[in-house]
Amino acid sequence: MFKKLLISLTLFTVVLLGGCASLNHSMLMKGQIVNVGSDTVTLCIGTRDGAKPGDTLAVKRSVFKEGYVAIDEGESMFELVHVGEVKIKRVINEHYATAEVLDGDIQLHDTAELQK
Repeated sequence: MFKKLLISLTLFTVVLLGGCASLNHSMLMKGQIVNVGSDTVTLCIGTRDGAKPGDTLAVKRSVFKEGYVAIDEGESMFELVHVGEVKIKRVINEHYATAEVLDGDIQLHDTAELQK
């Protein structure tokens, strides 16, 4: 009985995780800003992530919460702050794309995420 339950649970998990691989990129596309130019940036997002020219991404920065004291274990002393938006102009390859800065102060290591 236990063996059948374990096999069923394993198969269910494999099917569930296999479905995650085919999720629409609009739910998961996220990457880091790896180069900043005067009005363009290079993103660590490419064809592998489902990037397409015209995709607009929100850009966020991890910042330290001033005066924050963690009370519970696992609490974060950082928060993500929206700092701008970029629009993909060209997908370079499976790993990278260039984007136009639409607004904001985009910096190296910020995180770009497809707007949902």
